[in-house]
Amino acid sequence: MSSRLPGVRGSWDDAAVRRFWLPAEGPTEISAEGALAGRATSLVLVGSAAALVGASWDELWHRCSAIAGTCVERAAGAALLMLLAVLALVCGIGIWRGVGRRVVDPEGSSRYVWVLGLLFALGFVFIAARIPAFACDRGRFDDTLARCMHPPTTSDAVSWLWAKRAIVVVGLVGGAAIAALPRGVRLWVPVAAAAWIGGAGWLIVDTLVRHS
Repeated sequence: MSSRLPGVRGSWDDAAVRRFWLPAEGPTEISAEGALAGRATSLVLVGSAAALVGASWDELWHRCSAIAGTCVERAAGAALLMLLAVLALVCGIGIWRGVGRRVVDPEGSSRYVWVLGLLFALGFVFIAARIPAFACDRGRFDDTLARCMHPPTTSDAVSWLWAKRAIVVVGLVGGAAIAALPRGVRLWVPVAAAAWIGGAGWLIVDTLVRHS
């Protein structure tokens, strides 16, 4: 049986037609390191989704007495986090199912190890973001004057910018090292998971739970 494409001279068989219209399939083989990293990534995403749902659930269903204000903003933020939780859950389940369907082969893909490196780097970026740029021994820091205010006097603030930058650099370098060294995946899984849980967990607690 043959098929003819419009504007193309000659006959192609059905297999050739499918190859013409359909994109080439990706590799079906996955390395043992890639499979472990993929399953670990799936568990981290599903766990993150559960944490987001738990942290934002009360805010999502909280009744606000006004049409604008902090309550409404927090409810909108909770709704956005819920959408992110659903996305993380779908991705996590999809990765787990996808890994299970691929053949484990020493020459297979280890690309999921790159995802571990990304999680590690993002975890450190989140940690750096939660650390204040300046700290005061007493009083409060004034962004405009860049000084600690404790009437009737003021004082110099302690800068933590160096620590924030160092944490970001460690995260980026560590993430790149994880991606470049897939053979150490058994060590990278707990390290990346700890960095992600520490950074993302701190972000959730600091933005939702602490101010509830």
